[in-house]
Amino acid sequence: MNIVQRVTVTALTAQELVSCALSKFLAGDTISTKAIIDAVRRAAPACGDSDDHLVELIVMTAIGRTMGVLFDHRSR
Repeated sequence: MNIVQRVTVTALTAQELVSCALSKFLAGDTISTKAIIDAVRRAAPACGDSDDHLVELIVMTAIGRTMGVLFDHRSR
């Protein structure tokens, strides 16, 4: 008899999405807030967090990983 288990997939939090996007960089790298926000939006289009909240998470996470932050998310 085949038994199929149901697996529920939980949505990642905004902090987890930011952390995942930043995991591709190394300590000492300078990261772009625009690039990380874009990566989060591509990974989770339904993420309802504002750009300002994502920037806050980016800064807190990047500083903890000794990364520089380029605040370019509002430039065009």
